[in-house]
Amino acid sequence: MFLFKSRAHTASHAVLSPCPGGAVALRLEGDPGRPRVAGFALRDSPALSPDLLARLAREAGLRGLPLTALLEPAAYQTVVIEAPNVPDDELPSALRWKIKDLINFHIDDAVFDHLPVPGRAGQPASLYVVAAQALAVRALALPFHQADLPLAAIDVRESAQRNLSVRLAPENYAVALLHFDGEFGLLTFTFAEDLILSRRIEGRGAAGDFLFDRVAMEAQRSVDHFERQYSWLPLARLYLAPMPESALLARKLGEYLPVGCEVLDLNRLFEMAGVESLQDERMQNRVFHALGAALREAP
Repeated sequence: MFLFKSRAHTASHAVLSPCPGGAVALRLEGDPGRPRVAGFALRDSPALSPDLLARLAREAGLRGLPLTALLEPAAYQTVVIEAPNVPDDELPSALRWKIKDLINFHIDDAVFDHLPVPGRAGQPASLYVVAAQALAVRALALPFHQADLPLAAIDVRESAQRNLSVRLAPENYAVALLHFDGEFGLLTFTFAEDLILSRRIEGRGAAGDFLFDRVAMEAQRSVDHFERQYSWLPLARLYLAPMPESALLARKLGEYLPVGCEVLDLNRLFEMAGVESLQDERMQNRVFHALGAALREAP
């Protein structure tokens, strides 16, 4: 169930998922290079319920489709570790041992998945590991089961951003992608189809210029770290997800970063003309990761 590693090749997978302040359903169709948002529905709600999920699935035309849901960030952690030098059948046990002291919940309460991280020739291989709280995974899956909806995979925001980034990167260059919702930020670094690194940025407790300075400074530190640790992967630019005041934050990032910064136009990646609510940058920010998750290939 917890399968986040599928690559972003097709637009055949539908998303029915929690999103900030509610739940969203969306379905993509058409050209895989620039798919059309063919079904979209969103409802404000403090919690998922079988009735809410069934209604959203009906409104967005998702019945019968394999579904992806996104796990809340508080329910999982990500770490990059040196890959254990063990046979494949021993890898799960080796991963448990290596990450048990790197996460803030007990390893016996965790489920985890991993992706390879490309490395320089002659250096030890690395793995990008996502460790999730098993209880949270089961709680997310339960209302889907109760509503008789086929939840095929539980994904995370980092790989959703990866799915978007792979469509932005010039050949042989890495790209960074930053999503910020006014309180929390997620910055990911992607090369080709590989998720290399991610950083969460805390914005709570700040406002105005001080808030944007904090975000830009943390982004600068992350970019500097990436360029030191992965110097053989040239970074093309940083893209900023749509948000209110995106131009102001992009300008601030431009003052701090050694690479260019550009606000991402989602119309470059999706045909959204038929969904009026998706023309609003606040809505685009709110469902940004659902759009990315919808780009995963169907299992």
